[in-house]
Formats: sequence, structure tokens, C-alpha cells
Amino acid sequence: MGNKNSAFTEEELEDYEDLTYLTRREILIAWGKWRGLVGGRGEPDKISRYPEKDVQKLPELQHNPFRDRITRVFSSLKDSRMSFEDFLDLLSVMSSKAPLQLKAHYAFHIFDYNEDQILDTEDLEVVVERLTGDHGLLPEEKNKLVERLLEDTDLDGGGISEEEFKHLLTKCPDFIHSFRFSV
Repeated sequence: MGNKNSAFTEEELEDYEDLTYLTRREILIAWGKWRGLVGGRGEPDKISRYPEKDVQKLPELQHNPFRDRITRVFSSLKDSRMSFEDFLDLLSVMSSKAPLQLKAHYAFHIFDYNEDQILDTEDLEVVVERLTGDHGLLPEEKNKLVERLLEDTDLDGGGISEEEFKHLLTKCPDFIHSFRFSV
């Protein structure tokens, strides 16, 4: 697997296994997916950064209303581009083996649209809009839902902190099963 025909040395594969929640087999499958996503731009490598739009073609992301935020949050340089290692981080966090606290950390940042480290009315309005779309709730219903979310979750009145968000998710057993996809 780490031979001369592989894209990885044995040491690289071991490092990726140690640093992610992915198995060697999953890492090699991820490399195949990566090549399929960005391969139209020449022979892909592990270091080059490719447009997030390429990664958003991944079937698990194509129809996700948060795909742009997901790829932004996992872009290590926040430059609208992703490397293979960014892609591995994404797959690792979305793996069934990643712990709830790690998934919650990334979910919080995906929902933090204004990137101010707090989920406030502005962020929650965008989240509700993306989840319900044009055919969902009336504006008054969306506002009521946002108010209720803040009322039930925001313990100190300053918006929902990452810790408050994580606490909320401990009460949602389905979250860990829905915030994932398989490699």
C-alpha cells in the first residue's frame, strides 16, 4: 500500500492514520475521490490547493444547503481553496468514528456565518433559511423559531456560545448520526 505504485509513502499513510479517524483503506479511497474531484486540472497532488467548488461536487455535499460553509470551514487557509489534507480533515470529522465534541465544534463554525464566535440572530436566520428554503416557513414563523432557539439555548443572553451549542447537541442523540458520511 505504501509501495512505489502508491501516491503515499508508508510513513505518510501511518501519519494520516494517526492524525485522522480514518483507516488506511479509507485514506486510499479518499485519495481516489480526491483525484475524481480535482483530476480535471492535471495530475492532483497532496499539496496543491483546488477551488472549493471542485470539492462541493462530492455527492455527499452536492445537495447540502451548507456545502459552501462546510468547505470554507475546512479550508485551512480560508482562501476558497482546499488541499488533500483539508479534504482528509473533512472526511475525518464526518466519519462515524469522530467524537461528538469534535463534530459539534465544526458544526458550530459551519453555522457561524458572520464568524464572530457566537451564534446570534443573524446566523440563525441564515441557518433556518437554508434549512427551510423558499417553500418552508413564513417570515413570522422563521423569526419565532430563531427567537425560540435563542431563548432555549442562549443561557447568558449574548448569543449561543460554542459551549452552549455543544451542550445543546448532547441532548440531540441523532446529531452524531446525521453529521456524517461514509468514505
